[in-house]
Amino acid sequence: MRQKFIFVLFSLFLISFDVSALDYYRVTDEPINVRSGPGTKFSVLLKAKKGEQVLFIKKQGDWANIFLLHSDGRQVEGWMHADYLQRESDNRQENTTVKADSIGAHLKCLPNAQKSGVSSCMLDIDFTVTGPLSETAAEVRCESEVLLHLKGGEVKPLQEAGRIRTPIKKGVGAARMQLMVFPLTKVMVEKVTVVDYRCIAQDS
Repeated sequence: MRQKFIFVLFSLFLISFDVSALDYYRVTDEPINVRSGPGTKFSVLLKAKKGEQVLFIKKQGDWANIFLLHSDGRQVEGWMHADYLQRESDNRQENTTVKADSIGAHLKCLPNAQKSGVSSCMLDIDFTVTGPLSETAAEVRCESEVLLHLKGGEVKPLQEAGRIRTPIKKGVGAARMQLMVFPLTKVMVEKVTVVDYRCIAQDS
């Protein structure tokens, strides 16, 4: 049986603030400019999408200083108009069940020694978690399906999965799971593509 080596890494977003004093918000419209400072005169860093989760740091006038994990994988601290943010806990019910949602996946592959094919890949899956206000952590399982494009035209599916425990604050959380994929085949793998991915909250 072919062996597979899967390394599951978990990374939290480390910023130089007291995270316990911060709160999570959702973007209520799109596209919303995230700027380098509190005003329209500052440059646009990226455009936030409706439903994206941000960490609210502070407010200055009508502008909110936020930390955002964008759907394209970028982690950005910036400013956006506070009118387009809603506190996560405003409408959260105590009997809410824990739920995980994947918000993006990013695949990066390394070439083999001959630089003619793929030796290994890292698949990052970003996800958010919501649940009861009293919940402090959640078990999350992320699954993915990739296609190995072999030399000669053959295509083989490969499934990977991992499970981690992630903290929740005031009923919400966000994290990134990393799956390391080693496509161990006798035929050279020319490229790897992502077909599907999902994250599901598990019973603790």
